[in-house]
Amino acid sequence: MNENRFQNYINEVELEVSCEKFLEVNKNILESIKNSQKYQKEFDIYNALGNELRFLIYKILENKPMCVCALARIFGKPDSSITYHLKILQEADLIIGKKQGYFTIYYTKNILLKDLGKK
Repeated sequence: MNENRFQNYINEVELEVSCEKFLEVNKNILESIKNSQKYQKEFDIYNALGNELRFLIYKILENKPMCVCALARIFGKPDSSITYHLKILQEADLIIGKKQGYFTIYYTKNILLKDLGKK
């Protein structure tokens, strides 16, 4: 936003505030957001789901927990690629892998909590 448009915004919308005060207040708000733990968690979630393949993997897992090999076949990708994307989803705390015999089955946290409630 150029300087004139910014000044017009301040004059029309932020009626009783100087440009300097407006910037100071909002920069402080920005810093408090960036320094919060909630920010990092939300950023990780949005970053993880910002990739189309990861988003689709997550949506599939919302419907049915699966292993890497099943997801690889569905998406036509190598196991290593799916594993990479699952790792990012796990780091964002969106999914959990549970060992079942030879396989690790991946669940969204919501599905896992529903399944635990049934038992």
